[in-house]
Amino acid sequence: MIRFAAVADLQYGDLDETIGRTYRDSIQKFLISAGEISRADIEFAMNFGDAWQSDWSNALAVRELFHVSEKYAGITWRHVLGNHDFHVEKDKKSEVYGLLGLEKPGYYDFLVADPEDAKNRWRFVVLNGNEISEYASETKEERERAKAERERWRRTDADNKLPAEWNGSLSQTQLDWVERTLSEADANGENVAVCSHFPLYAQSKTLDSPRTKLASLVNLDVFYFRLGISTWNGSDLLEILDRHACVKAYLAGHLHEGSYGVRNNVAHVTFKGVVETPKNCYAFVELHKNAIVVDGRLAQPSYRHEFE
Repeated sequence: MIRFAAVADLQYGDLDETIGRTYRDSIQKFLISAGEISRADIEFAMNFGDAWQSDWSNALAVRELFHVSEKYAGITWRHVLGNHDFHVEKDKKSEVYGLLGLEKPGYYDFLVADPEDAKNRWRFVVLNGNEISEYASETKEERERAKAERERWRRTDADNKLPAEWNGSLSQTQLDWVERTLSEADANGENVAVCSHFPLYAQSKTLDSPRTKLASLVNLDVFYFRLGISTWNGSDLLEILDRHACVKAYLAGHLHEGSYGVRNNVAHVTFKGVVETPKNCYAFVELHKNAIVVDGRLAQPSYRHEFE
């Protein structure tokens, strides 16, 4: 078995509470969960993005939390870039990657092998859904490219609305990289967990939101990109995932209420956001050769999905 920990949307900030988000409490919540994570037998811990709310000073404070837990608690952190991670001063946007130990453009993959079962090999494909976005842009050219990309995904079937500006797209270069990486995983007999800050899919009965109350009565499928609240080109990404049998899980954050669904034999897990959960939330994820198990702690629900 391969086991890792998952934390999403700490969104720490030295800010007063707004819309149910207790920004300052995220430090204490992080320390509590990090203590439990440090005592667990895991390969690593994954931060699913939005580690801070805004401003470079808050980003530095959170980076110190990661550093301390790495140095003194022995936790190895892997990071997914979220939209709020780029809500820093303009001259600091280029430094966000390095602050989390990443290199631009911020997407990468790595392989984890089960020491007790040679056939249980999982490749993690970590996306950067902020790659083309106005908030992450560092130059005028990048901002113009982001505006054009957002316009391209105008929702003509929904009052002609533009998708939300706090989301972004994957570049064609990144999509091509995803395709190649998944093809290699198929050929190598690896299972794949795709990790992104932005969710793609859920079954509506797992959601607790006014906008999904009607849909949940008949458990309709929810595609977040169709609602304009996920990666702008999420439909393109989903088409790629559908072509590769190696993909067994799609793990994300961003939507603080969390959600779950299984589509085409892929478990879509959206982890609850720490900043908006009074009693804290985190999870341990177990990866087996034929199953994925989410062992949710506190407010985070648990799930189990067995696959072929």
